Amino acid sequence: MDGNGTQVLTPVPLLVDAHVHFHVCFDRDAFLDAALANFRRGAAELGIGGSFLGCLLLAEMAGDRWFQRLRSERGGGRWSFELTGEEPSLMARSPKGERLLVVAGRQVRTREGLEVLGLATAEEFPDDLPFEDALARVRWSGAVPVLPWGFGKWWFYRGSLIEALLRRPEPKWIFLGDNGGRPEVGGTPRLLREARRRGIPVLPGSDPLPLAGHEARAGSCGFLLNDGVDERHPAAALRQWLRGLADQPPTFGGCRGLAQFCRDQINLRTRPFRIPAPEPSSRPAAPRTGTS
Repeated sequence: MDGNGTQVLTPVPLLVDAHVHFHVCFDRDAFLDAALANFRRGAAELGIGGSFLGCLLLAEMAGDRWFQRLRSERGGGRWSFELTGEEPSLMARSPKGERLLVVAGRQVRTREGLEVLGLATAEEFPDDLPFEDALARVRWSGAVPVLPWGFGKWWFYRGSLIEALLRRPEPKWIFLGDNGGRPEVGGTPRLLREARRRGIPVLPGSDPLPLAGHEARAGSCGFLLNDGVDERHPAAALRQWLRGLADQPPTFGGCRGLAQFCRDQINLRTRPFRIPAPEPSSRPAAPRTGTS
């Protein structure tokens, strides 16, 4: 809404990356430059020839406060940040006036080692709760609940928890999340296929890892909202749109080649990353080494 209570609609397609991390080893301006370029490629892939707006749905882990720093500082680099009419969102603006929406959200690790995303919210959630309790916390908060694919995390007992949830007859208003870091070999994982068969939308995201080069991945994978959003309340508009989503939205981007996927997994587990000295305006004050 504007000052007169009127919605300020973005009459352009919205490309949404539904799983974004900003890690301490990333440069803020390079991260946003790459996101903008990746969204341009996504728009071309979807056949969008005119204007569009890219949106980064953050999934910050415990202890991460990048969105809060952007909201309080709103400067310090080439990109600037403007408040919207709600707490969970910001509009990022490049020196050329190009724009990206940045929307707050959290990633919760459950006691079983599964991940639950609570998107489009400024709420925080504790780690290490049982899966059902963590999911209930996210749902009760009004956040968008997404269960993202992760390498090895949907196997055996943990996979059975996801499958049992998908098979419940009652309306769930949950989503599964595909991952741009997933290897393309082997095709779509079984639980993602099961979700689509049952009419549960799958929301892709880039899921950058805390590795060199991954700051260029944001915006490389996601879904399309073709109707525009209220720029004053984009997080609320996204939540409302997703609640009413009955079909799988169009998606863009793809998976990793097997060789690159293997290199990422080996580097993530065996190669320590040297973290540069943080800049107060753009990077967290303490390093994180957790995996996505």
